[in-house]
Formats: sequence, C-alpha cells, structure tokens
Amino acid sequence: MKTVLITGCSSGFGFATAKRFAAAGWSVLATLRGSADRPEAAALAAIPGVTVLPLDVTDPAQRAAVAAAVAGGLDCLINNAGYGLYGPLEALDDDQIRRQIATNLEAPILLTRDLLPALRRSRGRVINISSVLGFIGTPFMAIYTASKHGLSGFSEALRLELAPHGVQVCAVEPGRHDTGFNARLDHPVPAADSPYRSKYDRAMRRRAALGEVPPERAAAIGGRTADRLLRLAEARRMPARLRLGTDSKAVFWVKRLIPAALFDRLMIAATSRGLN
Repeated sequence: MKTVLITGCSSGFGFATAKRFAAAGWSVLATLRGSADRPEAAALAAIPGVTVLPLDVTDPAQRAAVAAAVAGGLDCLINNAGYGLYGPLEALDDDQIRRQIATNLEAPILLTRDLLPALRRSRGRVINISSVLGFIGTPFMAIYTASKHGLSGFSEALRLELAPHGVQVCAVEPGRHDTGFNARLDHPVPAADSPYRSKYDRAMRRRAALGEVPPERAAAIGGRTADRLLRLAEARRMPARLRLGTDSKAVFWVKRLIPAALFDRLMIAATSRGLN
C-alpha cells in the first residue's frame, strides 16, 4: 500500500483528493489547520484509509510532527494548502504580504525539504498545486501571483535536482475552478480615496454577481481534479507541469502567440469584469 500526504484537506481540491486516493487503495495522511474537533476533520476521518493530521503549514513544530509521522515511509507529497490574497499592492500591509508568501511558497518548500529523506527512499513523487497565475500575472493579485510563480519555479528546479535520485516533481497549474476558492479570498478593502478603489469595487461587484458555487458542482469539479491527480501520481513518468482546465491551457497558448501589449490589455480588461 502506497502512502500519500496531502496538505489543505478541509475543502476543495484537498478534500476531494484525499477521498479519491483512499478509494484507490492508498494510505492517505490528510492534513488541515485547527482542532481535530472541526467538522471537516470528522468528515475526513470517516473515510476508510484516511488518517487526519493537524497541520498549519506555517508552524515549524507542526511541520516537524508531520515529518515524524511519515518516518515509516512516504510515496507522494501533494502540497495543496494555500489561499488567495486579493487587492492592490498599496492596500496590503506587511503582515498580509508575509502571510501570503509564507503559506503559499515558503511552507511547501520547507515541508518538502523535511520529507525528502522519506521520498528519496521510496523514489517518490512531489506534486505542487500552483496556478494559472504560476505563468501569467493579473491586477490585484500581485502577491498571490508572486507566490505561485515561485512555487512553479521551485518545482522546475527541484525536478532537476532530484531526478538523479528517482524523485519526480510536477507543478499542477489549474485555471479557475468553482470549488469555493473565491469565497475564501482575503480581500482587504482599499481606502475610500485610493486611486484603485473604483476598479476594485467594480471587480468585487462582478465577483459577487457570480454567486456562490452549489456544493454539488464544487464536489463534481473537485472530483474530476482529484482523478487527474491520482492518474498523475500513478503514472510511470510525470510531466514537468500539468495545466488543468480549458482556461489554463488556452491562456498559456494565447500568451505565447499574441503580442505582449495585446495580452496585457486583455488581462486588465478581465480584471475590470471581475474575471480574474
């Protein structure tokens, strides 16, 4: 039986992936922040084959405890935990910026480092959940974009570093998926006299107009993504990057094929319509 450790399993991709891997016969170590009394923890623990571990990925002591828990063996690490910070750079304070980078970039780097001895022994896999914003940028998400560019770049370099040791690394770059991510955005509001305020308000109104994602739709999308991650983990050879979703694949090619100035105008227009 192979063992996978998945971070950020309270909802979305993480929860669906834990469930899918367990159904396929993997031993799943599913981590999430907070108390074991959380309803999400109970829902995970009720899945046969899933063991729930508390993990705030920015907490060194909890990361060390997780590393100790996998000392018996680990075949795959999926760095999924993260969140989005939305707003103009001038509206963000030091703590908000540091927290975004610490959660989305620094934590997966440190956790991967701590788990590499176990992954080297098994000639295992590292799957980093990056984003379409791992290869493009968009207004009001500069720090999130920086964290995902960093995660994709980290994956690229680590893939080469670990290849001689038989450990494969892949950056997964999903486009927009309706799994509740937007509802969990941290979006500090710019000051009333901010030069960004009118565009920010318009973008947020557009987002609100999209409405909440029905739970059954979010579950279906999460399930399809979980299927792809399982196939990726079990493939003989993982690609360097996997772009998930029609939008992620299309944006990649559009950016390569059209003039940079035109692509920039399209991205700015998308922000005004609340599409990013």
